[in-house]
Amino acid sequence: MTPASDLSFTWVPGTMDRVRFTHEGHTHTVYLRDVIRKDVHSDSALYLKGRVVLPVSALHLADLMGRLSLSRKRVSTVGSSPM
Repeated sequence: MTPASDLSFTWVPGTMDRVRFTHEGHTHTVYLRDVIRKDVHSDSALYLKGRVVLPVSALHLADLMGRLSLSRKRVSTVGSSPM
């Protein structure tokens, strides 16, 4: 069995079928259908709270960051300076 990581998923504004998560400095967008877990009622938590934390296996995480990823963006950790 592969170890699990807890990921926090949030809605992508203006969509009903996309969520995003951040892992190792990158934000990934995926379809909700690729992360829904009926055993933990993840879709209900998303609809009610707009955010859900789910355990994700290493294999599923690799899929979410690879073939299932709709977009990948680097998260800036440096504050922007005024111009």
